[in-house]
Amino acid sequence: MDIYTLAHKRLARGAFLAAGSCLFGLALGLILSPNKLAAGGVAGISVILDSIFPLGVGTYTLLLNIPLILCAWRVFGRRFVLYTAAAIAICALSADYFSQFDTPIKEPLLAAVFGGALMGLGCGAVFLCGATTGGTDIVTKLILRKNPQFSTGKVFLALDGSVCIAGGIVFKSLSNSLYAFIGLFVFSKVLDAVLYGGSGAKLVLIVTRKADTLLPQLLNSANVGCTVISARAGYTGSQASTLMCAIKKHRLHAVRTLAVRADSDAFILVLDAGEIYGSGFEKIQ
Repeated sequence: MDIYTLAHKRLARGAFLAAGSCLFGLALGLILSPNKLAAGGVAGISVILDSIFPLGVGTYTLLLNIPLILCAWRVFGRRFVLYTAAAIAICALSADYFSQFDTPIKEPLLAAVFGGALMGLGCGAVFLCGATTGGTDIVTKLILRKNPQFSTGKVFLALDGSVCIAGGIVFKSLSNSLYAFIGLFVFSKVLDAVLYGGSGAKLVLIVTRKADTLLPQLLNSANVGCTVISARAGYTGSQASTLMCAIKKHRLHAVRTLAVRADSDAFILVLDAGEIYGSGFEKIQ
């Protein structure tokens, strides 16, 4: 049983959600906020606001996420919002709790690296449960829902990068802004490692009887190309389709989620692809 399957078991999901949210809150309250590192997202905005009007970085995180949760409720449904709301609440409470203690890391570079790594680890655990830690994650989902042609990575970079720059302006320090970008970079790398492992590309084969439902979602929502192959089940003899997708690793989670939602009986095979040539990948020499 892999970590993705384990995270969707009822008891394990609760443990992953709680542990990941606590790690996120620890990084925010104990490491990033004391060092005034606004490493993107609502968490970064909370660091900035708390430095101006001290109210608690976790409290700001909770307050800023409330309108985003209300928007997400109408768009993404009850289950996603409830899990996300629970994650946000735990993050906020743990951030305010840990902020009571003196930070063990007072060197900005170390704070950026270790704070970003802990946030990425915590956020990855929450993502595996089918939830998010709120903030930029929800905003990005809302933007991509209206504009599926946009790149997920570029939307994240634009939103989080703006917060890093704003932090440097508020704290009147270019170094602070650059350290925040380092924290954001480490965060993204650790998050990718948790969600997708170390390989650069994946070949996904999805055997399903609901290809007509799944194919438009993969093309439009996940923004991945597919090849449809007619297939016949060897045991039952029933007709099915195999969707073959060569994807960058950051799209794996979205593809897998859409496949399971469209057809809970789908057979999904994920392979490491060492070399892929063609449109969207390496050019053929």
